[in-house]
Amino acid sequence: MRLFEEIKKIPVYLRTNKIAVVILMAFVFLYLINQDIFLNAVEKNISEKNAAILKIKNRMNAIKNTAVSLSREKNSLYGLKNQIAALKLKLKNEEIMLPKTFMVANLIKNIALNKPADNFAIENINFGKPVKYGGVMALPVSISITGGFNKTIEFIKNINSMKRIFTINYVSIKASKKSFPDIKADIKGFVFSMNG
Repeated sequence: MRLFEEIKKIPVYLRTNKIAVVILMAFVFLYLINQDIFLNAVEKNISEKNAAILKIKNRMNAIKNTAVSLSREKNSLYGLKNQIAALKLKLKNEEIMLPKTFMVANLIKNIALNKPADNFAIENINFGKPVKYGGVMALPVSISITGGFNKTIEFIKNINSMKRIFTINYVSIKASKKSFPDIKADIKGFVFSMNG
């Protein structure tokens, strides 16, 4: 009889267990929803952190590229500094070659210094009227010399290689009437200056 009573209680147990199962399933459902929300939050957080890391990485690459670019600019500026120094030196040399005025006295002295030591004479140095030649002034110079052939050639070479710009555009050579076998030469050319 007791067994019969126990069998009668089975539906009640099932009903009570259903509630427990439903409650348990509700807890599992809540747990799964909570897990899903938590995992989504974690995934979103990881995504945001990955995006921040990627942004920092891109910024670092941009800074690195800027540093490389600045290094190139620095090298370029050093190159320009060297070029400026070279140009200043060239300008200094060209100021000697192309002074502000003709400096005639200094020019005559330089011509005289280029004269060979012996068997040679500078007979005359004449200056013409200055003319504008491009952006500079040109002073015509005429030099008459007497001496041996080799000494004359040496003098012309020396004049041509003076620090001052001296262009020779005419040379006339003939036998000297005073001292044979010496020759007489007339040299014509121009010296230049910035102002005249």
